[in-house]
Amino acid sequence: MTQEITIKNQNKKGQDLKLKVKNLNLGAILEGTVISKKKGEIFVDLSPFGTGRLYGIFYLQSKEVAQKVKVGDRVGVQIINFDDGYGNLEIILKDAVQIDRWQKILEYQQNKTILELEIKDANRGGWIVEVEGIQGFIPVSQLSPEYYPRVNNNKEAILEHLKKFVGQKIKCRVWIVEPTKNKLVLSEKLAKEETYQKILSQFRIGEIIEVTVVGTSNFGVFVRFWEEPPIDGLIHISEIPEELASDLALNFPKGKKLKAKIIQIKQDRVNFSLKDLKPDPWIVIEERLTVGSKIKGVLEEKNNIFGIVRINLDNLGEIRGFVFENLEKLDQNQEYEFVVESLNLKERNLILKLIE
Repeated sequence: MTQEITIKNQNKKGQDLKLKVKNLNLGAILEGTVISKKKGEIFVDLSPFGTGRLYGIFYLQSKEVAQKVKVGDRVGVQIINFDDGYGNLEIILKDAVQIDRWQKILEYQQNKTILELEIKDANRGGWIVEVEGIQGFIPVSQLSPEYYPRVNNNKEAILEHLKKFVGQKIKCRVWIVEPTKNKLVLSEKLAKEETYQKILSQFRIGEIIEVTVVGTSNFGVFVRFWEEPPIDGLIHISEIPEELASDLALNFPKGKKLKAKIIQIKQDRVNFSLKDLKPDPWIVIEERLTVGSKIKGVLEEKNNIFGIVRINLDNLGEIRGFVFENLEKLDQNQEYEFVVESLNLKERNLILKLIE
């Protein structure tokens, strides 16, 4: 976020200087020098960002700290408004120790530092922890499958499950930091993000794999497809055959093994389907085709630049490839033999060359 702030110092023409400052957000913690102190009002030099002004209700909120400071003192402040109506930043004074704590937490967030914290307590919404002496919260939504409570939204069961881990240490990362609101939210599953990405890179949309049922809900079935660390996915009720969707708890007991098709991979979320269990043809050809392989296909259409070739993979479906050479020798709806000139499975791009 870039803010254009008018600095009170003037140039030779008597015009106020304006400075564009990047990444100066509401709630930013800065250090400055007290340059003026009046009754119920303090001005702080926050160069190069301008001058901060403490007054009104915010002075009363900082009164204990404000009464102790004097002109020339270095103080910590938080930005609560970009303009007080006179070109100053509106600020509130913060205890130096408290500022240092929040600054460390902000650095943890920026550096994606993995912290090992003790779970101090639990409620129905998640775990309570402490970072640099400041209370933080890990919501249930930010728990990995290893700790997530699969208890059908039973609030008492959720609380009972979460309380089992009180006193244990957990690895997590800082997720949301709002010092002005004294808000600190952490994520346990973010600490496993890099590991998850390495594992998920092994899977592709359209692939059919074996999964194990770990729980059900009103909107679908949760399944586990990786054990160490545990990674779960969802079969949404819309992707379950109607005859099975009528009673998920009965038809999908915990521990049941299924064959399911990957239909979406998004960050650490994987969605499956039980409706279409034919493997994606582009995954099948990985085992059949390489550069130099020969294959037959029907010219489906062509123009002056390229032709589109339809390749039938028996009962597994069809794929399309492109041919750019010898188009004059190809007739629409006729079958020809081609050699694979280029194959990019990730982009689903197949380039063919006519065998003359």
